[in-house]
Amino acid sequence: MSASSEFARRGFLAGAGVTAATPLFARGTEADASPRGGGESGEPTELHWLGGAPAAPTTTAWGVPWPRGKVSADTPFALTTADGDPVPVQSWPLAYWPDGTLKWSGHAVAAGAAAGGYRLAPGEPAAPDDAVRVSEHGDEIRLTNGTVEVRLGRRGPHVIRSVRRGERVTAENGRLALLVQDRPDGEHAEPRRTEWSGVVEEAEIEQRGPVRAVVKLSGRYRRDHGRNRGAGGRKMLPWSMRVYLASGDESMSLVHNVYWDADSEHVFVRGMGLRLGVPMTDDAHNRHIRFGTASGGVWGEPVRVLTGLRRDPGEAVRRAQYAGKATPPPAEWSEEVRDGYRELALWNDFALFQGSSEHFAVWKRTSSESSWLRNAGRGHRAAGFGYVGGASGGLGVGMHDFWRRFPRSLDIRGAAGDTATVTLWSYSPHGEAMDLRHYDTEAHGLGLAYEDVQEGLSSPEGIARSTEMRLWALDSTPSRERVVRLSEVVDSPPRLVAAPERYHRAGVFGRWSLPDRTGERKAELEDSLERDVAFYAGQVDQRQWYGFWDHGDVMHTYDGDRHEWRYDVGGYAWDNGELGTDAMLWYAFLRSGDPEAFRLARAMTKHLSEVDTHHTGRFAGLGSRHNVSHWGGGAKEARVSESFTKRFCYYLTADELLGELMRSSLRADRTMVRLPPLRNVLDPQDRVPTRLRIGPDWYALVSNWMTEWERTGDTRWRDRIVTGMRDIAGFPAGLFTGEAGGAVGFDPETAHLTNLGKGDYEGGYNLSMAFCGEQILWEALDLVDVPEFRRTLLEFARYVQAPAEEKIDRFGFDFDPGVFGTIYSRVTAWAGEQLDEPWLRRRGWQRFTSDPNGRPWPEPVRVDGAAVASPVDEIPTNRSHNQSGDFAVCGTNDAAQRGLAIISLLAIAPDEAP
Repeated sequence: MSASSEFARRGFLAGAGVTAATPLFARGTEADASPRGGGESGEPTELHWLGGAPAAPTTTAWGVPWPRGKVSADTPFALTTADGDPVPVQSWPLAYWPDGTLKWSGHAVAAGAAAGGYRLAPGEPAAPDDAVRVSEHGDEIRLTNGTVEVRLGRRGPHVIRSVRRGERVTAENGRLALLVQDRPDGEHAEPRRTEWSGVVEEAEIEQRGPVRAVVKLSGRYRRDHGRNRGAGGRKMLPWSMRVYLASGDESMSLVHNVYWDADSEHVFVRGMGLRLGVPMTDDAHNRHIRFGTASGGVWGEPVRVLTGLRRDPGEAVRRAQYAGKATPPPAEWSEEVRDGYRELALWNDFALFQGSSEHFAVWKRTSSESSWLRNAGRGHRAAGFGYVGGASGGLGVGMHDFWRRFPRSLDIRGAAGDTATVTLWSYSPHGEAMDLRHYDTEAHGLGLAYEDVQEGLSSPEGIARSTEMRLWALDSTPSRERVVRLSEVVDSPPRLVAAPERYHRAGVFGRWSLPDRTGERKAELEDSLERDVAFYAGQVDQRQWYGFWDHGDVMHTYDGDRHEWRYDVGGYAWDNGELGTDAMLWYAFLRSGDPEAFRLARAMTKHLSEVDTHHTGRFAGLGSRHNVSHWGGGAKEARVSESFTKRFCYYLTADELLGELMRSSLRADRTMVRLPPLRNVLDPQDRVPTRLRIGPDWYALVSNWMTEWERTGDTRWRDRIVTGMRDIAGFPAGLFTGEAGGAVGFDPETAHLTNLGKGDYEGGYNLSMAFCGEQILWEALDLVDVPEFRRTLLEFARYVQAPAEEKIDRFGFDFDPGVFGTIYSRVTAWAGEQLDEPWLRRRGWQRFTSDPNGRPWPEPVRVDGAAVASPVDEIPTNRSHNQSGDFAVCGTNDAAQRGLAIISLLAIAPDEAP
């Protein structure tokens, strides 16, 4: 019997599902569907530091997955070192399986001496010696941990009222500072500048300890009136700031996030940061400034310099001052210096400015009435760590991604007075003002520039950007060696992770494989994956894809003639996660444990979830298509903002802000009524609330609903998935339904889909699987099996790449669904797996290996000399026209989909691999 005639047995697709259906829960609300569940204890989980143990004590948080049915939702967890010593740990649920058992758990440890490895298992956690305590006093929240006390404001312009260590106030009057001007730099007229402060409007205690406390403050910026900070009536730029304090820690972590809601044509941010006062009590010669570099260097000088003078104060004085320790009393100095040292300059102000990813400078001056010395220090990349204080103590500050998200600076003013002011500028006023206008006032069309710009939509409205900061209450000036260690923690925060095999055994994130090098061809494919990750890591640094808004993204397509990525050609510029670049990197990390893959993936997720997604305003819940400006694409789509690819980072790092940003994607349902994704493709209609494509639009919504369901246990989100699945299963053409790539009607109130009766089977390019659609559906069906939809998906997967005779045999006619070989190779193989048909699994591999865009790239080559401004590495591929008609040399779409195909095919059809 032929393959086609064998499968044409209609009874299979009309009968029972491929696997037994799991019973659906009764409809419920979050209150009555709280996950309870039960089950045997989960396996112990071995944990290790990503890339090596931290250089200095630090707190960290992470997530661990658990197999379905193994761990009850209320299970406590214990942490021990590899030697069995107990370690205090705080745990909380992140996600649940449909049966109510725990799917992901979040954990945090305090900043203590780091062990080489840890073991997490169900059990009673050890109690910390100094538990974190949270108390509320009127309009103030206080956090204490036995080492420091932090006072936060519930209302008003002071977010951090004080940080105290023992009897010493280390910092006070901390406020969020914003500098704004009404026009960009370089215009003929001088900009008018104003100062604003972030005013606290709400405060929420998210965790109360005992190992870690988390407080979320939120509000908006208001204009200052003289000394009256934030007293203006006008509000803009909603912000939030989470404050983290761990038991026994001398530092606190901060995550500041801001949403853009201003007029980008008339509001230009000059500077944005956190400003704090630091009491200064030591003599000027015992007051010190320290900055750390990413390469392990230190810049350090006192407020009054006693070295390099015409006369020698004495070796003990010079050594102490260089080390940051208190000098011997002046009476023990050499006579010449002792009698005249008060005439020496007092260096009052300091600035560490990272103006690009390739250069920083240290400035200092005696007062605002005098010039800066801009040659006090210089270097490549600053780590973002600084210290201001004296030998008796002071404030350490840190900003993650300091050089990666330039322009940034650490500014210190008044170091010679009673109170110094330190500002952590997440966007530095020493650089040019922030300009969020689109790169052009005209659109350039899809035909040549691949650009989808629409009137009024090239707007940053609702995008976000976060900054991770840290403050240390130090009891002395840190030694130069300690500055190096703290700088390393700031530049590359330590993270705990599990082994790839442990993640894989938990059965999370759909269908993916562990590395398989059994055979020459498989080894070649594995090598190509490693090369791609290494290539993009190199390109990020070589092409300097850094900057406040740019960091985390990569470019879309390469221009072989210019030896440059197409940074200025419409939709070929910034990638914006097109075709699952972020998912490819996350799967690459999960299966390898590669720190480089993790760093690339996390940076990309942070970028996509913040810069490429609109969280408020007209486009709330949607993201922007790839463009020269990250937010410039007129195609505002749910596929960019969807939660599926953000979940990797959220569950692995237990990042509260990312969880909040993912939740905003739920707003896409109703936004698509106001802004239909097919508004420029189809004629106006009034039959349904809006029209969308089954893929990628509906799949993206499914990923949002699935994520919210597993995070909360609220079955209303599950029911929306089931509703759509049953609707699609009832369409005569199933997943081949609809024109314009699968257009159907959608009602955000009910989640019902409507067959519009147009374009079935020949609806144009089918993009349903192009944006991780298959992984979303595989995971959704693993959580809630709707037999009729499983059959519909299976029929689609079986025939989407079938030859004409098989389609005619099944449907009575031939049709071209317009799919891409590499992208759809894994659903073809999946059909073979579900039907236990080796020939169909082989077809999946054949569709992948025969697609020119799926072939691994060769090794990059170096281009130098007069061909380029500076040497670069590029992929030496010949020009080709791909299936989309693009004149392409190499592109990120191909790398992403090639990697995703390899990873899935090796999981689904390992024995059929070529």
